[in-house]
Amino acid sequence: MYSFADVEERLIEAMLVMSRLSDREAGWLRVKASWPDIVREREAGDYDARGYLGNSSDIPIKPLPATRRDVDQMEQAFGWVLAAKPDDRRLIALAIGALARGAKRVPWMQLRKPMGIKLGAHGLRKRYERAMHLVTKAANAQKCAELACQTL
Repeated sequence: MYSFADVEERLIEAMLVMSRLSDREAGWLRVKASWPDIVREREAGDYDARGYLGNSSDIPIKPLPATRRDVDQMEQAFGWVLAAKPDDRRLIALAIGALARGAKRVPWMQLRKPMGIKLGAHGLRKRYERAMHLVTKAANAQKCAELACQTL
């Protein structure tokens, strides 16, 4: 059985996987011509995996692309969110997005404006808890259904 924290963690992982997926539309919009705009000098030295000169150790390495298993788990986790109401789905997305960006806690005061609320950060937190309870129930129902199918 999934707990609230387990489902929240799966949704955070799903959000991180989604950020690793390629944006095909942006890729097509970046294409200008088949010839590169910048001609690199051969004498400048070898380029590392990040596309920079060998002395660029402070530049982070790009994350690996998502695997099929990662995408499958992401789609499964996002499927659980369909159990919540549409307005609550937006709240879940904003809260999980903040946690996926590295926040220790959900910044409820900052989420009031995107949700169109002037007062009531505590109310947003309670709405989030109720919506995540529905998501947790959906995740557990799916897990029980999978286990029931395996026992037959």
